[in-house]
Amino acid sequence: MNSTNKKFILLLIFICGFKAEIYAQRFYSVVFDQLPEDMQLYAREDDDMAVVPVSGVIEVAGWDHISVVTFRNKERYAYNKSVLAYEGKPSASFDIKPSIKAEMADYSFEIYACKQADSILIVKRAEVVAGDFYVISGQSNALALQFGDYSNKYCRTVARIPDSNPGLTPGDTLWIPAAWSWTYVGAWGLQLQRSVLETYGIPTCVINGSLPGTKITQFLDRDASNPAKPTSLYGGLLHRVNKAKPARIRNFFWYQGEQEAIEGIAGYDAEFDKLFKYWQIDYPQVDEFDIIQINAFWSPTAGEIRDFQRRTKYLYPKTDHFATLGLPLYTDGIHYLIDGYQILGKRLFHFLSPKNYGLADTVDVSCPDIKKAYYSSAKKDEIVLLFDEGQHLKWPADTIIKGEDGTPVTMSNRNFFFLDGNNASPAKVKSGTAAGNRVTLSMTEPVTAKTINYLPIVKPANISVFRGPYITNSTGLSAFSFNNVTIGDPLLLSLSSIQAGMTVQVEWPSATGATNYVLERKTDSSAVFTKIKEFDDKTVSYVDKDVAVNKTYTYRIQAFSAVSESQQYESSITVVPILAVEPQNKSDYMNVYPNPSTDKLNIQFKKATSGVLQIVNKQGQSVFSDNIVLKKEYFINTALLPSGAYIITLKNDKGIAVSQKIVK
Repeated sequence: MNSTNKKFILLLIFICGFKAEIYAQRFYSVVFDQLPEDMQLYAREDDDMAVVPVSGVIEVAGWDHISVVTFRNKERYAYNKSVLAYEGKPSASFDIKPSIKAEMADYSFEIYACKQADSILIVKRAEVVAGDFYVISGQSNALALQFGDYSNKYCRTVARIPDSNPGLTPGDTLWIPAAWSWTYVGAWGLQLQRSVLETYGIPTCVINGSLPGTKITQFLDRDASNPAKPTSLYGGLLHRVNKAKPARIRNFFWYQGEQEAIEGIAGYDAEFDKLFKYWQIDYPQVDEFDIIQINAFWSPTAGEIRDFQRRTKYLYPKTDHFATLGLPLYTDGIHYLIDGYQILGKRLFHFLSPKNYGLADTVDVSCPDIKKAYYSSAKKDEIVLLFDEGQHLKWPADTIIKGEDGTPVTMSNRNFFFLDGNNASPAKVKSGTAAGNRVTLSMTEPVTAKTINYLPIVKPANISVFRGPYITNSTGLSAFSFNNVTIGDPLLLSLSSIQAGMTVQVEWPSATGATNYVLERKTDSSAVFTKIKEFDDKTVSYVDKDVAVNKTYTYRIQAFSAVSESQQYESSITVVPILAVEPQNKSDYMNVYPNPSTDKLNIQFKKATSGVLQIVNKQGQSVFSDNIVLKKEYFINTALLPSGAYIITLKNDKGIAVSQKIVK
């Protein structure tokens, strides 16, 4: 028997003898540092493919290569190999990267050691898939411990099957179906998996590391020397994630804060900041962290906690947010029935689909978030709430509920706003309306408040559980609650447009507090305004040279600041023909003063002049006209003219026209 055959038989004997080590990384003289497990899920990339790495070292010389045969639904799918280069050593390394597609199909792998025509099977792995990873952390609503009857082998987790086996501990990590695992993936986590699978046919793995009744400080128990220590709340989740080895985690959901709100614990933002810094170290493969704003209930710190959760999107990298307000089947003022959790799972699925699965329909898939609150007029009897662009908001109708004493209670959204932190007394809102991404609150009287809150934190009389009604968008998602949002002062503005030769001079006064202006224009043949330009706060005029005679132009201006916006102001003008050529140097032809004028306008000509003198308002209408003959000076009574801007034009007897802007 030659040396090669002896090694082959010896390898076969030892592999067969070590079948009990089937889940270990060593198979006698073959040591794997990367090897799939049965039912493992690998993270797909945007091309829907995932690499399944197989690598390690063979410690027996004389073999040509290690090969991997890939099967799809038990049919041969692909073949890959890695040539062994011993280079005089008794061992050689191998590295093979077969790829599989994210789909509802079972992939299996057979790994062989090969020598010319000889080969020996080292190990098999079955039911391997490609798909997406999701991670959930938080307290009871994150765990959502409500069991349904849905199960599918393409919805997976890394946990254990619940039983009474004392040999298994919470730190065990088995690849199993998600529906009956411990730790449970949660009712809305499982619904998210189901929606992804049934809509896009992509397998998923959800790993849930939540624990009911926990404070955020309990998640900060991170051992710096061993962050994935399975006996801690933080380390237990990281331990399972590390076992799964996801190259990419699509979303990491954080749903927590009820405990701090219930106990009135302050400083939630500082504790979250510590936790997020840990996440950035231990979860670099996360595409997006999603912070879920908790629902409304009575607590002195609830408003601050919810508002911080709303603002995390703007405070931390790779972060988005989602609100649970208005989620149905809200039972005890904290938790939900299973159908409520499943609705949350469906809402999150639609929220993530444009980003994760290329869904083209992005209309109202996110919860409306306030951007600004400001007074719309100097009277301050109306407050505009501006939400994110593209939202289609709805003001809810009043609802009638049964009070704690059994009598009917009318719930109206207009009573859910509070000014200057006075959470015990609702603002006096007469009515509310919604249009596009704006909500307008009409007050019963002028107010001088500097800040506004949305949703009560003090228990109203005769109400047990708060269930709205809420401001929503067209898909039924409720707006985020907010706390201590600044109410901006009104930006007051006006607009005028006058013809100057064959141009239109557009002017507006400087609005106190404005940081920029946006000017738009439309013609009489169009119903849609188009943006001309955005100007800084120092610019208060614009010359439009792109005009034509006998056309009417309507200009629209709006002022903006960080906390406020003005109304949109319009001015229209019809461009009239000018039938002669203006001289280049107008001052050599006529001098008009005083400008601005009050009751008299003096016009001086360099030499005696004859012609038609005309004054036109900003609408292009003639308000004064006179024939002059050999005049060197001329006076016009402007006392009866309305205040505003005008164009004075002289067309002389030689056909030369000259124009100048004047202001009354």
